[in-house]
Amino acid sequence: MRQFNAIVRREVGAFFHGSMAPILLGGFLVLVGLIFTKLMMGYSDLSTNALQSARSGNYINLAETVFRPMVSTMLLLVVLLMPSLTMRLFSPEYRSGRFNLLASWPVPDHIWVLGKWWSALVSASVMLLATLVLFVSVWFFGDPEPGPLFTVFLGLFLLASSLVAFGTLASVAFSHQILAYFVALIYAMLLFMVQLLERFLPGILGQVAHEMSLLLHFERFSRGVLDSRDVLFFLLMTMLPLTAATSILAGRRLPARRRLAQWLPTLLMLILVVVIYLLGMYFPVTLDLTGNKRYSLAPQTVKILKNLGQDLDTIEGVDKVTVYSFLQRYDPAYDLTEVLLKGCSQQSRHFRYEMVDLETDIEMVKKYGVRVARSMVVEVGDRTTTILQPEESGLINAVYRLVVGKRPVIGYLMGHGEHRFDDLEMAGYATLELVLQEQGYDVRPLVLGETGGVPEACDVLIIAGPRTDPLGLETEAVDRHLARGKAVLIMLDPITPPGWVAWLEQYRVHPTGKVIITPTGQGKISRLMEVLDEYGAHEISHSMQGVRTLFPFAQALGVMADDGSGIKGAVLLLSNNVSWAELDPETRFSGPAQFDPATDTAGPVPVALVLETPPVEADARPGRMVVVGNSEFVNNSMINRDGNRDLLLNMVGWLAREENLIELRGRDPLSQPIILTTNQKNLIQWGAVVLWPLLVVSLAVGIMIRHRRRTEEKS
Repeated sequence: MRQFNAIVRREVGAFFHGSMAPILLGGFLVLVGLIFTKLMMGYSDLSTNALQSARSGNYINLAETVFRPMVSTMLLLVVLLMPSLTMRLFSPEYRSGRFNLLASWPVPDHIWVLGKWWSALVSASVMLLATLVLFVSVWFFGDPEPGPLFTVFLGLFLLASSLVAFGTLASVAFSHQILAYFVALIYAMLLFMVQLLERFLPGILGQVAHEMSLLLHFERFSRGVLDSRDVLFFLLMTMLPLTAATSILAGRRLPARRRLAQWLPTLLMLILVVVIYLLGMYFPVTLDLTGNKRYSLAPQTVKILKNLGQDLDTIEGVDKVTVYSFLQRYDPAYDLTEVLLKGCSQQSRHFRYEMVDLETDIEMVKKYGVRVARSMVVEVGDRTTTILQPEESGLINAVYRLVVGKRPVIGYLMGHGEHRFDDLEMAGYATLELVLQEQGYDVRPLVLGETGGVPEACDVLIIAGPRTDPLGLETEAVDRHLARGKAVLIMLDPITPPGWVAWLEQYRVHPTGKVIITPTGQGKISRLMEVLDEYGAHEISHSMQGVRTLFPFAQALGVMADDGSGIKGAVLLLSNNVSWAELDPETRFSGPAQFDPATDTAGPVPVALVLETPPVEADARPGRMVVVGNSEFVNNSMINRDGNRDLLLNMVGWLAREENLIELRGRDPLSQPIILTTNQKNLIQWGAVVLWPLLVVSLAVGIMIRHRRRTEEKS
């Protein structure tokens, strides 16, 4: 260990005591700073536009939009710069004749190799850690996810370790520094681009090219996913060249006829590397470190796949679902799609998939009539459906719909000032319509005055924030709909029209018109109600425990006394213990409200209720109803906030009697908009491009000058 430490100190000192450190650090940080500045400026503009567009403003994520593009640039810079750190490890020793002197020292060859490799890796780590300041500075402007940042830097360090190891091998093998640099660079670029050769190579050679790709193994790190296969790849690709470098160095001490025997350890290491990697491929371990686990199979997906065998029992002679994915092999979406399908197949033996190359599998393309790339064909017996560019949620719902052979119809009531499902503004429901369609529901508008009643085909009727009273014929039509064993989701804001209040009271529900007020500390209050653990004991909400949902200007619901009607109900959502329901018309919606025990109601108070109405006929099903004292929680600006979408879809799943769909769905990227002020933009521009690189270079130059002065004093 003492010999190893001496070598490391000598080599690291040689790097920082010369002009190489300031030049490399300065150039690297300026380039990364320019990319960081450009990305942050663009992210700020994108956030501004997104917040003005209700439907897209929920998908602005720092890790996806800033960190990943920045790391892609850093990856290329690392590939280009690592050979410059390693070309000076052994090659100058050969050219200067110092190697003969070093070879006479009682230091084993593997210590020389490991010491030189580790010293170069330390220098590379200093360069990478210097960029960490830029990533960490984002926390002053927003709230990024720490998980992807950790995996990104772990991946960069492992990548640098592998490249430095091969650079060490090149430096051991060649006595010319320039030759050692170009050999290491060619190796790095080959692994950087080898995946492009896969489509031109047959069979196992194509698979080898695929698995050797640096981009493939680094890509999951950049997404915030820690995969054992990627860690193994970089570790093994570090061990193998270091073993080969030791063999070459040992051979230099021996006559040419005896050097061949020194390659036996390298051959054994190669065999060991292949065996370990193959085992790692068959037994992968994956850890999703993103804030919302968006790269893991969602609980709903796992639940549907676990029940797939039971659902397939209803189809005679069919025991599996087969998914054909039609992509070009070099399509960037190929690997992500294969990972998704492989994850699904690991959850259920009844799920099978096949990756079909659009360019070579012409018969399959003709058989299924595929005309567009990135199409998926889901096949269950003689049933098939084609979906285009599906995400996880779209795929699993297509599978479920095809297996059960049912597509429930959802009608949304119109004519009373309800939220419009084609409205793209903040208060509109266009996003909700898209979400329901992605879940496989048939969404249709419904005007009772034109249809004369709720159509028989309608499974769930949505009444979203009506602002005018219904006609008597309309409420009677809804009553008949419930009596047939169908379902209603009604969402009411304060102030609720009297006609709807009177209609709900026959079902023992009383919209109070009182707005939920929540103290936030220091004498401040909020009219945005948060629900975290205040869910009732119901299958709709069992998966929501601990998941936050948000309700702006929610009203309290009263539960009337049992009148012998046979209506069964339960509380679905409650406000918290410190809240109250405010009745004062002057302070319900604005101003400094205060609790008045004479008129207000202390929390917790019900905000959502579930009901079942008794069946009219003996063999009929009970009608189902969910009443929510708020309709704004699923508008365009709110539906993708926290767990609002999952709660709404759980409600619809229960109402449509699709309990298999009641679970948490796959998550979209966390919404993290950042709007920078002019001063903040100037700080980022000057700090990232000028001040921070200048500070680091100044420190490096200071170390170099200090060393030279000490050397002059000693001489």
